[in-house]
Amino acid sequence: MRGMLASADLDRFAGQFVWLELNYDKAENRGFLTKYGASSTPTFFIIDPKDGQVAATQTGAMSFAELTEFLDRGANGVLVESQTPADAALKRGDALLAQKPEEAVRAYRKALRLAPAKWPPRELAAASLTVALQDSHQLQECAETAATEAAAMNRDTMFGRTVVAGMWCLDMADPAPWSKTQGARLEPLAKEALSLPATVRDHRDELYRTLMYLSLAREDKAGAAKWGDLWLEELDAIKPANEEERSAVDIARVENIQVFGDPNRVLPALVASERAMPDSWNASLRVAQMESAAKNYDLAIAACDRGLARTPGPAGRSWLLQTKADALSQEGQTSEAHRALEESLEAARAIPSERSRESNIKRIEKNLGQESVR
Repeated sequence: MRGMLASADLDRFAGQFVWLELNYDKAENRGFLTKYGASSTPTFFIIDPKDGQVAATQTGAMSFAELTEFLDRGANGVLVESQTPADAALKRGDALLAQKPEEAVRAYRKALRLAPAKWPPRELAAASLTVALQDSHQLQECAETAATEAAAMNRDTMFGRTVVAGMWCLDMADPAPWSKTQGARLEPLAKEALSLPATVRDHRDELYRTLMYLSLAREDKAGAAKWGDLWLEELDAIKPANEEERSAVDIARVENIQVFGDPNRVLPALVASERAMPDSWNASLRVAQMESAAKNYDLAIAACDRGLARTPGPAGRSWLLQTKADALSQEGQTSEAHRALEESLEAARAIPSERSRESNIKRIEKNLGQESVR
């Protein structure tokens, strides 16, 4: 996204926006993240300078067309004095999405209920509704809504966004009759989204990943391997334009293998990235994760130490130390593993995002408890 923003022709928005980019892992941004509830990256907000309220929210990567629509929507939310009831409900849903997704669901449903027949943001509201249902763990309603709404949508980025949310709700759910029924509706839509040039890279990665999970849920390892190979072939064909894109591709490689596959398949590319990005702790973390998955624990520990020397923020430091602790534990170095987990817990307490901070603390404390039992 950063590369697209740097090169996109946004001249018509000149003078309307003050652009602000915040690092998710810097302590000085904790106040903003706490106030606005950003818990995933990337998350985009348009904030009304008059009262500090959110005029529009969008999570995940966007195409250029989607970005300009988002900016128009935010500008209208700030500058237009009188809005239709449907537009006002959509704006309220955006304001609530990051922190109160249950209430955002009600707002988006209200927007769809009040909308006139050919309301331009209808597909946006439907896509946002599925994301809010996912975030509030209303999994059955999320999958059902995604399948119904996506089938009737134009085949553009909103279609991909809606299908992704529905697929994740399937994967998050326990097996049930409804999940089998909705899976039969959503899986063909996911395959269709992968065939479309309009489907952005982030959504493609998530679609491949969820298709792999669904295959494994059916005990279909051959199917999971097929989707994993297709995904890796796409990733290997990408020639990254910058370090941000290179990191994104490497993260997708690791996510692929973490679902199903051989870590040695991606290690050469990850090692090459670490050499190409000597200041990136993230590159070291990816190498460490896959070396550990390949049971090369000494190499995983060394990669973690290289990453820790690259001055990561609290989240990065916590993840590196957790990965190191796991490798140390696998090598039987229990006291060293315990010490690494304690250091990881200390780092986690400084993570700016409340949701990320609490989930990391909970996971580390659980692992510390397990270490104590041993």
